[in-house]
Amino acid sequence: MPMLRLIAVLALATLLGACGGHDFEGVYQTRAGSNNELLNSFAELASGEKLVIGPDYIESQGKRTRFDDIFERESAGERYLVFKSGEQEEVWQIVDDNTLMQGSGLVNIKLVRVP
Repeated sequence: MPMLRLIAVLALATLLGACGGHDFEGVYQTRAGSNNELLNSFAELASGEKLVIGPDYIESQGKRTRFDDIFERESAGERYLVFKSGEQEEVWQIVDDNTLMQGSGLVNIKLVRVP
């Protein structure tokens, strides 16, 4: 009986460990956008960069930034991908399952998943 209980506990721990993470791991390409034509021309300079989102990091131009946690949050009917490091959080809006948007001011950076 104790052996069966040990196996059940190990199976449950393995299952719970596999449930973590997020569904946005992959390679993304940046695309800039703005409602202002002048700002849009400057924003295009930032377009085309590739970015990798991993289970607990972002990698861009060979530099890897690790986070304590990356998870999805829903607030007021909108979905967000949250990058948490200590007490600080960086939040990107989830447009759809393949598109993220960073920023909400004059210039927005869209990240589109590369197939």
